[in-house]
Amino acid sequence: MHFSIPDTSALKDDGGTSYTSFNVHINGVFHCSVRYSLLNAFNEELKKEFGATVLPPFPPKKLFGMTPEKLEERRLMLERYVQIVSQEPRIANSDIFNGFLLKAQQETQKETSEAVTLDVFLMNGYKITVKIMSTDQTEDVLETVASQLELPEEFTYYFTLYLVRKEEDGDNSKSLVEMLD
Repeated sequence: MHFSIPDTSALKDDGGTSYTSFNVHINGVFHCSVRYSLLNAFNEELKKEFGATVLPPFPPKKLFGMTPEKLEERRLMLERYVQIVSQEPRIANSDIFNGFLLKAQQETQKETSEAVTLDVFLMNGYKITVKIMSTDQTEDVLETVASQLELPEEFTYYFTLYLVRKEEDGDNSKSLVEMLD
């Protein structure tokens, strides 16, 4: 995946305080908008988990307002930071990294988590219904399905979930839309 931070946005929080948000794109598509403080907290989590030597330099905090030139410099440094971090497989595949992206996306979209039911169809046509949260990641859904099927935990990741579309041609055929990961 290619990460970029092509621009920033001037926003106000619920209290009316102005702040700058950095717009994160993945593979050229807008993903989320994050504050420096959230990226800084993410950096601190990564340092605790993987050690500071693995990570690229993180732009320092500034005590006073930033000129447009300094803001652009920070944007470029943050973009470079995210690009380097995303290329380290241990980090990119970690719960910290994926959790950060999910949380940032949910906050950007102001998405709230709610309990939902999901119908899961097995290859033999059998249907099970699982109760999940609307914001659960695919891995969480897979674990819930495996648990309901009483599949031993060590076999769970030999399976995957697919998004399938039922065709309207009357013969009950289905087509694969996407493998979920």
